[in-house]
Amino acid sequence: MLRPPPKSEDKKADKDCALMTALNCAYHVMQQRIIANSKDMISIILFGTEKTSLPQENVPGDSHCYLLTDLEVPSADDMKDLRALVEEGEGAEEILKPSKQPADMVMLLWSVNHLFQTKAPNFGSRRLFIITDNDDPCPDQKRSSKRNPATYAKDLHDLGCTIELFPITREDERFDTTKFYDVGAGRPNLRSKA
Repeated sequence: MLRPPPKSEDKKADKDCALMTALNCAYHVMQQRIIANSKDMISIILFGTEKTSLPQENVPGDSHCYLLTDLEVPSADDMKDLRALVEEGEGAEEILKPSKQPADMVMLLWSVNHLFQTKAPNFGSRRLFIITDNDDPCPDQKRSSKRNPATYAKDLHDLGCTIELFPITREDERFDTTKFYDVGAGRPNLRSKA
């Protein structure tokens, strides 16, 4: 998601990488939610990052997940920091550096589940938006029953969480949902690959 868009003479063409575009959208959604419903809690977790920023006592292993904003009603500081990252690139080099290991979807789902259970256990509506250009984030992982992303996705579903996939297609590369995400009835269901 850090790959820059192709060069174009079109003034309306994208100039930012997909990740910065996604973060910019998240920033605008946070602004709108603060105005529309000031009690909504929002969090942004980046996964597949070199830097990890989740409480280590709660994370089994190195998660390569970066908690950009904690699950809470967005504060003015959260908004200011996110705007500085999006508009000026402040801290981007350190925060957005990709991990040398492949992204671990299990760690992302585990982290989201943990946030929901500790920060918003009584909320009736929970949604996870996965914005990615990687249609197979765990190609080499053998999935045992304990490390199966589908199990963690089901745990989130049982918690009342809806998982929404926002696939990013690049130039001539088609996002193939059958590799890892089974998308049916508008909802992603993480596939189990044994």
